[in-house]
Amino acid sequence: MSSRAISSRAASSRATSSTAGAVRLLLALAAAVPVIAGCGLKGDPEPPLSTVPIRTQDLELRQQGSWILFEMGYPATTAGGMVLGEIDAVELLQQVKPLRGGEPPAPDVREFEATAAPLLTLRGAELGAAVSGDRIQFRLPLTDKLPEAPESNIFGVRTVKGDEKSAVSNLVPISPVEPPPPPSDLEVAARPDGVELRWSVEDEGAQGFDVYRREARVRGYGDAVGRAAGDARSFVDRGARYGNRYIYTVRTVAGTEPLIQSADAGEREIEYLDRFAPPLPKNFVALAERASVRLRWDPSTAEDVAGYVLYRREPGRDFHRLGEEPVTGVEHLDTGLVAGFSYSYRIQVVDREGNESELSDPVTTTVR
Repeated sequence: MSSRAISSRAASSRATSSTAGAVRLLLALAAAVPVIAGCGLKGDPEPPLSTVPIRTQDLELRQQGSWILFEMGYPATTAGGMVLGEIDAVELLQQVKPLRGGEPPAPDVREFEATAAPLLTLRGAELGAAVSGDRIQFRLPLTDKLPEAPESNIFGVRTVKGDEKSAVSNLVPISPVEPPPPPSDLEVAARPDGVELRWSVEDEGAQGFDVYRREARVRGYGDAVGRAAGDARSFVDRGARYGNRYIYTVRTVAGTEPLIQSADAGEREIEYLDRFAPPLPKNFVALAERASVRLRWDPSTAEDVAGYVLYRREPGRDFHRLGEEPVTGVEHLDTGLVAGFSYSYRIQVVDREGNESELSDPVTTTVR
């Protein structure tokens, strides 16, 4: 091998070694940069996290008697999606506009933001009293005298956290009217299938009647449990459950978009207890077999059946009970009977509260 080839290979080896060393130096410097940057050198300060509450989008309102009731969800996050915590205030804004052809004008967000006037601010104890669970509820009285020219009142809200305010909520228009008279002579009564309410009315032009129920230990009403038609004068609350004490009221409905109601028709309290006999089963039959009778029946429609009591009458005797405990099924075999004799049977239903039905009509068969 020539000396020139060796010299060339050696030079190539030195170049490769030099390049690898340079690469290692660059990597070492790159790794050291974060350490150097962190040694006493500060970057630009980060801006504080925004606490602007998320925009309310579920503002609802209705007229109840001489009040306008407002309801909205409690904002849980900031506009940026961070957990918000407690808010400091709720601002109610109002814009008044004349009706157009008897109909409220469509709300315009930009116009509202430019012209709406602050009407109410809830803070501190007032805000605390308005919070119910994850909802905020408050009300405003109507003026003593409604304007002669019908007006549309458009409402929106902003929520406040510190010095920052949310965007204006969804806008809701309402045109207050003279409230309809509430129902009168409200009465409540227990029935096997629920609590029945009855009332009278002075105004025959109602669109309907909303029925409200609350448990006696609860402070306020939630949503209506049902709506009766405008010509109805009664309603059965089939959602009532035995063992509860309830308070009921009814409101006349004069409009639905938005909801316009009368004041409450007073309140009536009832302790809904099961004092009703369960209904007898249908298709009670006695089938004669060898030295026995097979009794069958359909189940009673009561939801709280404890069992069925059977009675038998043999020749020369009155009806007497069979067994000490009620039968829990829908069939019973009466054994030890005498062939050729006729036997009569009756059935009775017992519920878990001890209420007993009447005895059924007797069924008779002759044992084989």
